[in-house]
Amino acid sequence: MALLVRLLYVQFFSTPMPFWDQWDGEGATALQPWLNGTLQWSTLLTPHNEHRILPTRLVALLSYLLTGQWNNVYEARISALVFCFIPALLVWYALRDAAAANGRRLLVAFALLMSVLPFAWQNFLVGFQSQFYFLILSSIAAVGLAARHHQSIPALLAAIALSVLAATTMASGMLTAVAVGITCVIACLCLPGQRTPAICAAAVLAVLAIVAYRSIPVIDGHGMLRAQSLAELLLAATHTLAWPARSNWAVIIVWLPGVVMIARMLLRRQASRTDLVMAGLCIWTALQGAAIAYGRGHEMRVPASRYTELFVPGLFANAWFALQLWNLLPASRMRHAARTAVVLFTLLVVVAPLSQVGKDVRKIREFAADCRVQQANAVRYLVTGDPAALDVGEFELPYPDAAKLKAQLDDPKLRAILPVKVDPSVSVDR
Repeated sequence: MALLVRLLYVQFFSTPMPFWDQWDGEGATALQPWLNGTLQWSTLLTPHNEHRILPTRLVALLSYLLTGQWNNVYEARISALVFCFIPALLVWYALRDAAAANGRRLLVAFALLMSVLPFAWQNFLVGFQSQFYFLILSSIAAVGLAARHHQSIPALLAAIALSVLAATTMASGMLTAVAVGITCVIACLCLPGQRTPAICAAAVLAVLAIVAYRSIPVIDGHGMLRAQSLAELLLAATHTLAWPARSNWAVIIVWLPGVVMIARMLLRRQASRTDLVMAGLCIWTALQGAAIAYGRGHEMRVPASRYTELFVPGLFANAWFALQLWNLLPASRMRHAARTAVVLFTLLVVVAPLSQVGKDVRKIREFAADCRVQQANAVRYLVTGDPAALDVGEFELPYPDAAKLKAQLDDPKLRAILPVKVDPSVSVDR
């Protein structure tokens, strides 16, 4: 069902013409080198702003090889397919534990709800945003391997490999190594068995995180986007981690189940393997929220749509811990307080995103209309060859730099694989 809903969003609201970052993130660094016979692996690993986006570029190449077109709609469909492994993996981890039996339907319903609501519309309408899904999927898998198989050298090697993959999806992918390393340490504290493999893996992951961090380029002009003080950083972090609520005070309600249950786990030094998976996902999501708060935290009040899916693994993990918290204490005032907190958590994480559906749909419609205008202007230039067709506002073009866009549209090989025909009658059609 999640895949069907995502594909319907793409079908009705996405446009074929590549959108903004796709022109330099895919066209200039993947497709044009491929068409010219000069593509190398080092080119695919070239940074795009702060990010290395290897899997996304491979998706662009795969889509072209399968269809003969550079088509955003086709890439968005592939991205939707990749996405569907995320809720499936979350539910699979949760339901492997017998303790989840009583909340099985609730967890499945919650994962499905987070998959079909349009809060992350920026990601599922633009195929280029598959980088988020590769990051989330590789991170969930890596955390799961470390948590469930902390004594297994092959599993830990796979977790390290997935952490390397995560570092090639986005800049914040380097934090996957940190989260997986912390998960290894917690597993050593809370689970019986050999600790040496997990400790060695944690050391390797620490080195990987340092190397990945040092390889992130500094982009001139992005300094103004960062939090400008510690106070602003902390404020932005509360806004990001309070999602899906729009008020930062809600961060307490959203994260209380996880904080309480992870603290209990560490104090008792006992946990199930699924508890460890969920703890690792909480840690990973908290790190992602902190990274967004640092990198894009200046005057932040609400995280952008494209970032919201990074919080879903942590939200799901907190839902898992909320189920544990519900039945944790014997009948007492503390149990009443705990259950009240769980009810508030449930209401917030369900009602908050549902209350934004109307606004999200309006934004989707506006975005789709803007993209059709951008596509029409690009096709008008292809038809007439008149540079005046590109002499419009930057938000009326599929790439904000008209000169660079013109240079790519003038490339006959790239022009040949564009998804729209050079015909004015179809300039705004899909």
